[in-house]
Amino acid sequence: MKTSYILMIITILSKVFGLLREKALAYFFGVGMVADIFLIAFQLPMTFTNVISGAVANGYIPMYDSIREREDKKFADKFTANLSNIIFIAFALVTIISIIFARPLVKLMAEGFSGEKLELAIFVSRVAMLSIAVTAVSSIYKAYLQIHEKFVISVLHSIIMNIIIIISMGFAYKMGINYLAVGIFLAFVLQYGIFIRPIKKLGYKHSLTIDFNEDMKKLFTSIIPILISTSAIEINFMISRSIASGAYAGGISILNYSYKLQSFVTGIVVTSIITATYPKLAKFGSKKDLVNLKSSLSEGLSSMIILVVPAAFGLYVFSFPIVNLLFVGGEFSVEDAKITATVLSLFAFGVIGIGVREIISRAFYSLGDNKTPVYNSVIILGINVALALLFSKLMGIRGIALATSISFIVGALAMYFSSIRLIGNVFDKKLLMNFIKITIASLAMALGSRLVYEVLTRSLSINLSLLLSIIVAGGIYLILLILLRVDEVREILKLVFKK
Repeated sequence: MKTSYILMIITILSKVFGLLREKALAYFFGVGMVADIFLIAFQLPMTFTNVISGAVANGYIPMYDSIREREDKKFADKFTANLSNIIFIAFALVTIISIIFARPLVKLMAEGFSGEKLELAIFVSRVAMLSIAVTAVSSIYKAYLQIHEKFVISVLHSIIMNIIIIISMGFAYKMGINYLAVGIFLAFVLQYGIFIRPIKKLGYKHSLTIDFNEDMKKLFTSIIPILISTSAIEINFMISRSIASGAYAGGISILNYSYKLQSFVTGIVVTSIITATYPKLAKFGSKKDLVNLKSSLSEGLSSMIILVVPAAFGLYVFSFPIVNLLFVGGEFSVEDAKITATVLSLFAFGVIGIGVREIISRAFYSLGDNKTPVYNSVIILGINVALALLFSKLMGIRGIALATSISFIVGALAMYFSSIRLIGNVFDKKLLMNFIKITIASLAMALGSRLVYEVLTRSLSINLSLLLSIIVAGGIYLILLILLRVDEVREILKLVFKK
């Protein structure tokens, strides 16, 4: 899993720029009206980006491998060109429809918006949604780069997007919200320019063919259920945000800041491991090689667990100092930080559910079983809606975060039990014992580092105490993994000390 760890390092850099974007948003606009409008307008094309990218990649990657094995690379590249042409036309129509129906879309995502706030949100959203067709096509070429193991370039584009958005926020703060609308549009379109050169170097030649052949029909048949399944995370958050818009003043912004910090972890760990693991799963799945598929899935799960479990504990115990470090300043107050930190602590353990569910679902896609992940998504969404409506009345915005985490953990368990029927028990005794050891080490790490933090804050600033405590946490965790003889730590140590 060396590729996974390399990708994590690169993704950290990318996510840092994402956090800088959130810091800029908090500094310029706090939890006020413009911040809420930006988050809705940004989320509409972003939802298309995340959902479409996931669905296309999960359907396209195994299909490309299958065509390349059956025919050759040239034939598979023609299939790619054909697909991108069809996707561009389809989502150009989606863009037009989205602009026409922008009002109900915004109301769906933020039912509490009204008056000037609603009208501005509709305008900014319409401008931002002009990028949807480009985003959809680019998701195909992102998957193309991953198939050919050009992982680095496939994750760097978001840095460009965030730089453009941060600049536009500065203009919007001084000159008006119109600059924010244009900035979102340019960010989504221009970020993918870096794909062009490496794609050409791979020998890809585009053609303007449009042909609904049997391969294309098979792909679209598989994409529809994949689209439903991979959209579970985005739809879950959309539901949570919609409920939050009426549950608490500034609720959308608070939920967003805490969710982004959770996404920082999932983006670094979960996305990196899946990006490196899924092409291998697809390759073995196309050959019906269940032995190697199960082995690759087990390896991916091991890498996932050893990182997401301590991350979840860390987010929980250091929720306030993390929010304070990243967001307090300008329009974002300490009181805003306290509320956001509480929400973040309830989001924290959902990271484990997301990681386990996402990687196991790829085994189903690899073997052509797209229905089971769909059923799983329905379970997740049903639980989230029911619990969010109930808990929001009892706990306010905190209850929404708790409901989301519970839904993902239940979804992960359901996906695991379903996978036993497909490939056997991937969570064997060895992996289960390592999971228990990792949980014990993570708990001890959290308690020990929190104690160190409390001592340090008596003489040092909160931010410095946090940074030193994180270093201590890493040391405690690594030592305990070695003492408990967790198998996966050997690979990490080899990477660290490799000459």
